[in-house]
Amino acid sequence: MPKRQPRQLEATKRFIRNFLRINNSREFLVFLFFLLVAFIFWYLTTMTGEYEMTYSPKLRLKNVPDGVLVVEPLPEQLDIVLKDKGDKLVEYKARGKFKELVIDYRHYANTQGHTAIYGKELDKLIASHLSSSTQVVSMSLDTLQYYVAPSHGMKVPVRVKGRIEADGQYGIHRISMVPDSVTVYAAPSYTDSLKAVYTPKVHYVGLTDSVSETLTLSTCRGVKYVPSEVQLHVAVSPYVTKSIEVPISGYLFPYGVSLKTFPSKAKVSFRISLEDYAKVTEKDFALQVHYAQIQDNPSGKVALRLETHSNNVYNIKVEPAEVDYLLEVNAFQ
Repeated sequence: MPKRQPRQLEATKRFIRNFLRINNSREFLVFLFFLLVAFIFWYLTTMTGEYEMTYSPKLRLKNVPDGVLVVEPLPEQLDIVLKDKGDKLVEYKARGKFKELVIDYRHYANTQGHTAIYGKELDKLIASHLSSSTQVVSMSLDTLQYYVAPSHGMKVPVRVKGRIEADGQYGIHRISMVPDSVTVYAAPSYTDSLKAVYTPKVHYVGLTDSVSETLTLSTCRGVKYVPSEVQLHVAVSPYVTKSIEVPISGYLFPYGVSLKTFPSKAKVSFRISLEDYAKVTEKDFALQVHYAQIQDNPSGKVALRLETHSNNVYNIKVEPAEVDYLLEVNAFQ
C-alpha cells in the first residue's frame, strides 16, 4: 500500500503536464481564469448595492400548554419583501435564517381565546429575526391572529333550522340527525350561553319520499365543531285511513251514579302514516262524557269528548258525535 501512493501522485503530475502542453487546454484554462475574474468583479459590484427580495417564512406557534386547543391556527406562511444589500439578502437565503417565524404562546396568552399581533408588535416580532440593516418593505398580512379554546369542549344538541313539510297525502314519520349532538370548542364567553347548534337553513316542502342529506355546520371565527357535519334523515310515508271502536266512559260522576250510553262505543276515524298504522290502538284514545255536561243538558243526548289521542294521527272524526244516555243510581247498603 505505501508504494502505490507515490505512483498515483506521479501519474497525476504526468497527466497535468501532458494536458498543459495541449494548446486547446491552455486556451480553456485562460477562459476559466477570466470567467472567474468576471464573476468576482460582478459579485463585488452587485452585492454591495441595495435590492429587494421576497421571503416566505413558515409560521409556528410554540409553548401551547396542555388543556389548550388551537381552534383556528396561524396562517401557514407570511410573504415579506425585505430590502438590504445584496450580500445580506443572499445570506438569508443561503443560511436559511428566515425560513421560520416562531411565536411564543406565553407572550400573548389571554382569557379571550383570541390573539391578534399587528402594528408595532408585529414589526418587533419580525425585526427580531433580521439584521438591523434590513428593512421590511411590505407584508402579505398586516395582522397575525389565532384562536384557542379549552381542550375538553362542550357537548350540545343539534337542531334543524328551516321548513320541512310533506305532501297532503303523506306524513313526516320521523326527523333525525346522526349524530344528534356535537362537541363545541370555543372560548367560555361563547359556550356559556350556548344551548344548541343549528343546521344551515333547509327547505323541504311537498315531500313524497324520504330524504337524507349531509349538512355542514356553519361556525363563526374561533369556534370548532366536532364533527363538523351531520346526516339529516326525514322519513316520509303515505297517509292511510284507520278506524277503531273506542268505549265510552263517564268522567267525574258522583259516587253511586253510573252512566250508560247508547251505543256503548263510538267509531274513531283518523289519518295516519303507513309506518305507524299498527302502533295506534284504542288505548291511545279516550271518549268521555263529563257529568257537568249532563247537568247542563237535560235533553237526553250528550256530545262525546275525545280527551286523549296519539300525536301521530290527523283529521280525527268521531261517529256518532252525540249519544243517548241513561243514569243509574245505585242504592246504598
